[in-house]
Amino acid sequence: MKVWVLAALATAAFSGVASAADEKVHPQTARQVTPAERAAVYPKAAFEKKISGEALLDCTADEEGREVDCKVIGEDPAGMGFGEAALALVTKERVKTKDAQGVSIVGKRFESGFGFLAPGDSNPDWVRKPTAEALATAFPTKALKTARAGKAVIQCQVTIEGFLDRCKVLTESPVDFGFGAAALQLAPQFKLSPKIRGGKPVAGGEVTIPINWDMSGLSPDTGASFGGRSLIIDPPWSVVPSFEQVRAAWPQEAKGLASGQAALRCSIAVEGTLKSCDVISEAPSGKGFGKAAKALSRDFKINVKPDETKLLRNLSVDVPFRFRDPALPDTRKLTSPRWTVTLTTDGMAAIYPQAAVKANATTGLGVVSCAVDAGGRLVDCMVKREEPAALDFGAAALEAAKLMAMNPWTTEGDTVEGLRITLPIRFLMPESAQAATPPAPPAKP
Repeated sequence: MKVWVLAALATAAFSGVASAADEKVHPQTARQVTPAERAAVYPKAAFEKKISGEALLDCTADEEGREVDCKVIGEDPAGMGFGEAALALVTKERVKTKDAQGVSIVGKRFESGFGFLAPGDSNPDWVRKPTAEALATAFPTKALKTARAGKAVIQCQVTIEGFLDRCKVLTESPVDFGFGAAALQLAPQFKLSPKIRGGKPVAGGEVTIPINWDMSGLSPDTGASFGGRSLIIDPPWSVVPSFEQVRAAWPQEAKGLASGQAALRCSIAVEGTLKSCDVISEAPSGKGFGKAAKALSRDFKINVKPDETKLLRNLSVDVPFRFRDPALPDTRKLTSPRWTVTLTTDGMAAIYPQAAVKANATTGLGVVSCAVDAGGRLVDCMVKREEPAALDFGAAALEAAKLMAMNPWTTEGDTVEGLRITLPIRFLMPESAQAATPPAPPAKP
C-alpha cells in the first residue's frame, strides 16, 4: 500500500496543491503494484534478516500516467537496498493524469513512497473512525446554506499508541468554508493500531485521510441539530488539567489497556469554564474514558472578555483527551506548539543586547532550552547556543522566553506541562538603535 495513501475515509481522492509550477501535487493512483511485484524486488539481504523498510521517491508523470524521472529522496533504513527496490517497483505503478478537479498533473512533481514489510511486522491499521453522525456534527456551519457538500484531505503522524499527531490540511474544497478545520476537528476520533517493527510497537508512520461530506439531501433547516451552534476548536486555554491530574484520572475499568481517548462537546459559561459536556467519542468504549474526560472538564477555563459574554450562548467547544496507563513511561512529545503570546517588535527592541549594539551587530541568534509549565509558560530555561558569541544574545533569548507562552492543551488532547522545547530566537537590531550606532572606524593601514 502506498505511503501517501495508507488509509481513506469515504471515497475522496487527492487534489493538486497550490498553483506554483514547481510545487508538488498529490496524484490519484490508477494502478497499484501487486503483492507479488513487491515481493519480487524486496532486497534479499533485508528479507533474510527480517528487516522492514521504506523509500520515498520524487517523480513526475508522463501522458500515459507512468511515473518517470524518479529519484530517491528518502530511505529507511539506509544502505539496505530499499531505494533501488522502490525505483524498480515504481515502473509498475500508474497514476491518473488529472487530479480530482480535472487539472492535469503531467510534468508536475510529486512524492511516491513504497513500504516493504518483513514477516511479523505491520503498518498502522484502522481501529476506529468517526461515525456518520460525527461527520455530520463536524459539518461547517458556514457551509450549511451554501456549499452543501465538501471535502478535505489531512495528513498526520501516528504515535506509538496509535493516536494521530501533527495533523495538517493538505487540501480542502470548496475553500474558505471551513472543511479543512472540520477535518482537523475529527482527528481525535481516529484510532489506529501501532506500527510494528521487530515484533514491537514503535512510533512513526504517516497517514493521509480524505474525508467527504454530502448534505445535499437535507434541508438547510435540518442542519440546526448539528450546526445551529458555532463550534470553536483549540481555544486559547488559560487553565487546563495538570499532567498529574490526567494520570490520576486513568479509569479503573481500563486495567490492562495501554491507552485510550475521548472527546467532549461542551458549552462555555460566562466565566469561561466548561458546562453541559457530552461525550462525542470514546475509544475503546465502555472503559471509563468518557467519564474520566467529563471529570477533568471542570479544570478547563478560557479567558473571556466582558464584551464577549453574549457570544457564548451560541458557542460550543470540542475538547479532545488522550489517556495513557500511568504505569507506563511518558511518551508525550512537544512537536508543534501553538503560541498564544509571542515576542513583538517592541519587545525585541527592549531586550536587544547593548553589547551587540556597541559592536554594531545588526542580527544575532540565541538558542534556549526550556520546560513548559501547566499554563503554557516557559520555565527552567538555559542557554544552549548564541551567535555571535559573547554579545549577550543568549541572555536576551532567556528574557524573550519569559515573555512567551503556548496553548497548554494540544489539539490531540495532551497537556504540555513538563515537556521541554528547544527554542531558537533570531534577533534583529531595531532601526532606532541602528540610527544611533556610529559607523565603525576605518581600518588602519
